[in-house]
Amino acid sequence: MDIQKYQRIFTQESKKYLDELDRLLLRVEKTPDRLELWEDIHGKVHSIKGMAGALSLDRVRDLSHAMEGWCKAFQNGAQEASPAAIQTLFQSADLLRLLVKRMGEIMSIEEQKWYDGAMARLRRGPGDPGPAEPDAAVSPASINRSTVEGIDYVRVRYSLIEELLGFSQELLFLENNLPPLSLEQMSTGLKTWIDEYAAMLKGLHFRLAQLRLISVADFADLFVKTVRNLARESGKKVAFNVVGGALEADITLLERLREPFLHILRNSIAHGIESPEARVKAGKPAEGEIRLEAERKGDSLLLRLKDDGRGIDESRIVRYLKEKKSLTDGEIARMPRDAFFETILNPDFSTARETTSIAGRGIGMSVVAQAIEYLGGSMTIRSEKSKGAEFILKLPVSLSVIYAVNFILGGYPLAIPTSNVLSIDKRKTLSPEDREALYDLGAALGISGGEDGPGHLLRLKPPEGSGRSSVLVAADRIIGNRQMMVTPVGDLLARPGIFAGVGILENGNLSMLLDMESLPGTW
Repeated sequence: MDIQKYQRIFTQESKKYLDELDRLLLRVEKTPDRLELWEDIHGKVHSIKGMAGALSLDRVRDLSHAMEGWCKAFQNGAQEASPAAIQTLFQSADLLRLLVKRMGEIMSIEEQKWYDGAMARLRRGPGDPGPAEPDAAVSPASINRSTVEGIDYVRVRYSLIEELLGFSQELLFLENNLPPLSLEQMSTGLKTWIDEYAAMLKGLHFRLAQLRLISVADFADLFVKTVRNLARESGKKVAFNVVGGALEADITLLERLREPFLHILRNSIAHGIESPEARVKAGKPAEGEIRLEAERKGDSLLLRLKDDGRGIDESRIVRYLKEKKSLTDGEIARMPRDAFFETILNPDFSTARETTSIAGRGIGMSVVAQAIEYLGGSMTIRSEKSKGAEFILKLPVSLSVIYAVNFILGGYPLAIPTSNVLSIDKRKTLSPEDREALYDLGAALGISGGEDGPGHLLRLKPPEGSGRSSVLVAADRIIGNRQMMVTPVGDLLARPGIFAGVGILENGNLSMLLDMESLPGTW
């Protein structure tokens, strides 16, 4: 038996079940008397137990079995699901996730104590769970409940899979049915065949791009449990609601948005939403609300993240503008409101009077704004005292992901789409034909090579109808052929015929993607 294969399947399936388990526990926490929810929860835990037993993962099996007993008691109505009991199941689900992630690894002493404590609580039974201990008291430092896992799978409609299979069959048909052609027919016949093949490939690419889309609701699901945990840590009640969740966006865009979004959420809970007592005293519901509203506007996706808390502390903004920017009261009063609140995006600004375990982690709003700009987006901030704050994120609906040859010229990281590159050769003495084909990219960009001569030469494919066989471009150093996410360039760099966009590599580094077909003098 290929044990590694089944371990991979177990990890993938268990993560799916654990994600569903978290969502079900969040629902049952609000309506603990809904027996059908307990039946679903029991089913997820039972599935994990069965798979763990087959792979002899004893800790996962035993913990799942103990949780299963509680779920049965609540499902049958034999026991009432108290808040303390539900919190115990939340903590046990976190432990299950750790055990699945660390499958085959030796647990640390801290983690073993957590496991032993969880098993002891579960064995006491749901009728006597005891008081739910604070999260920090029962879980090791390796578990950070205010982080959000990345997006590693998408849901795919069956009809889309059928369309993709249909396209692949048509492509095979075209490939296998290229008719025998005489020399006279070769030119016309091949062109017709290539045109049909290209049309099929475009259709296939379009549908494959659809596989990259996920809904805003699925994106928001990543944060629901984190909002709950952060609210518990701060002694607050917070509802997280979504409007317009059916809208879809590129998975790469939303994955890159995950950390900035989480930071805004942390700030809203730590500094925006008041305590239940303060809210009631102010005439508000004890439970605060954070709402994510999604809207499609032209070729942009608008995400509004708003809370109904106390709003941004304007007095601290005024103090900062006076002390750090030397502005007078009159100058501050004349500032547009958007510009006034954008002050919090300055790197040395902080509205927090003190660092907390929820916010103040050394990542300021300036980093959030920078991350959104990297995505080709922008952020607007609005706030009203005692009514809350709103962060409006304007983002491109989709980001193209391409392969590009990344290289260094004069110390600058640049990239050319792989589809435009015919070959890459090391530096050599150029033939007269190659000298004529050499394009001075450094001169066009206003930079010079950082070494004595070009380390490599990139031979580029000419656009159709240019009349040239190829063009050579010099590079100091080749980084390699890399997958990169392309975002639009800002107004400062949007010079026609220079850059096609900004490329973000998987490690977060940036490269300027060259628009070689439009660069003046190339073709």
